[in-house]
Amino acid sequence: MSAQSRVGPPSLPRDRLENDGWSLVEDEVEVLFSLSAARVEGHTQVFEDAALRAAVREATGVDHMWRFFFATRVSFTPSLAPGIAPLIKSRVTSEARSSFADDLLDRGFEKVAKGERKRARVRSGARAEFTPFKARFELPNGRILDMEGFLAVWFDDGFVIAGGAYPADLDAVLDEDRGVEADADAYREELLDLIRSVGT
Repeated sequence: MSAQSRVGPPSLPRDRLENDGWSLVEDEVEVLFSLSAARVEGHTQVFEDAALRAAVREATGVDHMWRFFFATRVSFTPSLAPGIAPLIKSRVTSEARSSFADDLLDRGFEKVAKGERKRARVRSGARAEFTPFKARFELPNGRILDMEGFLAVWFDDGFVIAGGAYPADLDAVLDEDRGVEADADAYREELLDLIRSVGT
């Protein structure tokens, strides 16, 4: 975190993340974008399913981040005036979606596509805008792995961005004796539940 930044980390269910085997792999503050009268920073923490990464590495020889969850606390300098947040929510959401798509590409995924946006409540009661994503990853043997993900943005005493991605069909790659279940439905439900649990 830069000396000039006062952006605290996102509010997360840290005991749950640790107990469920999620490892903190990235923790940084960066300028997300700029408005005409404010600098927009985000403190982002990224967590990875390290056991799944190890299992896929053993099965395929490919070392990659397959399943991850992240959350970002957004801060404005100077602070937003009362009533401004609703006016810039669409800008924050648009920037977050573009950034997430770019992040997936940077992580080696291909053919990233956004789905239809839907609104749903998170645990705090705030209404969030959820955007589904699909992508794919080509293994050295030519096999294509489908990936799915979600990005959510909402305002509740401050803007929050949260999301992640997971493999949709790794069960075809992993043997049952690997000790890791590659259940896309379970991955989806856990990711959505983690997103809903993020606070401000």
